[in-house]
Amino acid sequence: MLSYPPGTFIPLAIATHGLVGLVLGSVLFDRPLAGLAAGLAPDADFLLPAALGWPFVHRGITHAAVALLAAIALAAVFSERRTLGALAAAYGSHLLIDITTPKGIPLLYPLLDERLYLDIGIGGHAPETTLTLWVLCLGAIGYRYRGR
Repeated sequence: MLSYPPGTFIPLAIATHGLVGLVLGSVLFDRPLAGLAAGLAPDADFLLPAALGWPFVHRGITHAAVALLAAIALAAVFSERRTLGALAAAYGSHLLIDITTPKGIPLLYPLLDERLYLDIGIGGHAPETTLTLWVLCLGAIGYRYRGR
């Protein structure tokens, strides 16, 4: 069983969300920066003051479907279809990874005020999963940009 070196879990988790978003945006929609930004967007809640409390905490409202829909609606006003696709895929991937961790996410907030957890046998931020995601992402980017 792998483990993270001390102090590396959060930076590696954030980097993984960014990398997955970048790859989805790049490979599926040719919009790597939109994918990168959207893959990181749900963790913008780390920047909110703790005094705000629920739902403005880490894995609060920014990890709910309502935030994904709001981001898509906002992007639809200013973006074209491929950018919108990259945003939806990358933001959605962040939520998918986080829902597979024991902490879960409040996916249906504000309709349902509890965290949902999808037990797939190994968490989305387990070291083995992180390593697998990195290998797959780097392979996909290498394949996408081979010969350039």
